[in-house]
Amino acid sequence: MATFADPPSWLPLLSDAALRQLSGAAVFARGQAYAASGAIETLEEPAPASAPGEQTALQAVVHGTQAYQVRAWIDEDDELDGECDCPHAQDGNFCKHLVALCLAWRSEQGGEATAPDAQAASKVTAAARRARTQASHREALRGFVQAQTAQALAERLWTWAENDRNLMADLKAWQAEHSAGSDTKALRGAIGDMLRLRGDYLDWHEMPTYIGRARRVLPLLRPWLQRDPAELRTLCEHALRSLYKVAEHADDSDGELGGLMEELLDLLVQALRAAPPPAAWVNRWFQLMEEDPWGLWDERAILSAAGPAVQARYTERVREDWECWQGSHSPSGRFDHQRSQLRRRYLASIEAQGDPRALRDAMAASADDAGEFHQLVALCEAQGWYREALQWAQAAAKRHPQDWRIEEDLLRCYERDGWDDEALAIWRRRLGSNQSPDMYLSVLKAAERAGRDRAAYRAELFAGAEQHEIQALKAKRASPYGRPPGPAARDVSVRVDWLLAERDLDAALALAQQSGTSCFAPTLEALARKLPPRQHAAAAQLLRRVFDQAMAGASSPYARPLELVRDILKRLAPEAQTLWLAELRAQYKPKRNFIAGLP
Repeated sequence: MATFADPPSWLPLLSDAALRQLSGAAVFARGQAYAASGAIETLEEPAPASAPGEQTALQAVVHGTQAYQVRAWIDEDDELDGECDCPHAQDGNFCKHLVALCLAWRSEQGGEATAPDAQAASKVTAAARRARTQASHREALRGFVQAQTAQALAERLWTWAENDRNLMADLKAWQAEHSAGSDTKALRGAIGDMLRLRGDYLDWHEMPTYIGRARRVLPLLRPWLQRDPAELRTLCEHALRSLYKVAEHADDSDGELGGLMEELLDLLVQALRAAPPPAAWVNRWFQLMEEDPWGLWDERAILSAAGPAVQARYTERVREDWECWQGSHSPSGRFDHQRSQLRRRYLASIEAQGDPRALRDAMAASADDAGEFHQLVALCEAQGWYREALQWAQAAAKRHPQDWRIEEDLLRCYERDGWDDEALAIWRRRLGSNQSPDMYLSVLKAAERAGRDRAAYRAELFAGAEQHEIQALKAKRASPYGRPPGPAARDVSVRVDWLLAERDLDAALALAQQSGTSCFAPTLEALARKLPPRQHAAAAQLLRRVFDQAMAGASSPYARPLELVRDILKRLAPEAQTLWLAELRAQYKPKRNFIAGLP
């Protein structure tokens, strides 16, 4: 292989550090040993020397426990990559053989060479010798087995199977594959054996072994799609029932058992499409769904494939089931899974008929919990029946006054239909539990739509907020628990936030600076950062209050307090900066890490 007079620019990609990062310390060490052992055959450039997207490449055969084809390259983005046919590299790892090749490549290009190591060569040679010996022993054993009579092998296999239930299940599956043919009784028995749970519980780490055996059912079933799709339907039902029994006593954390169930359901759909069953099959179908512990059935897909007879009987059955349930139960206003499932099926069957008014009537006649009223309002709005949507939203609010979905429906209907006073009442009620700036602005907009004078209504809201502050302060003073040291202050954070939302910075600042009041640190900081340069002194005062709160609960490395210190200094005159920093150093002298972080 040709070498370069000057080392190429990409040579650092082959450094020890770069290769160690790609492969890991342990693999890199083994790769070094391979490179030092002389296990690499002649290095050569591949033909073509570089594939599209590669700057340069190199390949060789590396001898270990066997000979491996190894190839490495530098791509157009100046990144090192490679491939090897050893097992470790098949998972995308940078293996020891690639490390060895790259070390040899580095030496060829004028970089640091790996010194030969007789001891490493001896170890690699010994490992290769052991591998050849093991391979020779396996071949000898294989020859011995092949030389035995069929009867001797069969006896030996049967003895093993009698003591290994997984092997016995494999033999039964093998028998079914070869002898079941048109004997569906024998096939059902084989399916039951392959899917049966061995033991009391199937743990997640045992699941791959079970699934490996259970999946052999699928190739037994698929030929029946052409041979007899009606029989395939019954075979799929049998297999699903067997899996349902296993599912009740299994940990399917990785979803392998559920995946097999879905494959069987897909095969069942194909069988239904190929040979639509009679209407009476609906009863068997419903029984299967009741046995399913995980509810994996796609009823729409089944109905679409099963044909008109099943579809008609399904419509009758779901109506009968729903009416039967209604006749034996009273509405409770609470969620009931069985009721929800029966009602869903009933409504879906009506919806499939394409008559939205019939669907509305059925939904209205059976609506009980808040979610069902919410769906009824949504249907009316989707059809443009806005007056009915409002009526049902009002009825739902009486039944479920605390449900947020119902309140949202009612508010939307009020605002759409011009019931502005009623909408304002909802917004005002929401403000009582959520005094955020966004809620405050929404209330003001609602007041304007309702014809209220904005200034007067705003003053009313601020008066209400102030009264709430006073009541909260009285409650704090009267409480024997959790009283802070020193005189209690009235918290004006809500009103300051509202003023910030209106961009009334002067009023917000005046309120925040008012004697005998307190304010949340985030609110003070937001106000300070919005003040213009002409109010730097006021901003610094607010940020110092934020700093005091942050420093009270801070610990090393004091990142947040130090950040505030830097922000405050930007707003102080040079003389004030010097004085304040001196105060901080004196006040917090024991906090060495904080003092060290000061400017």
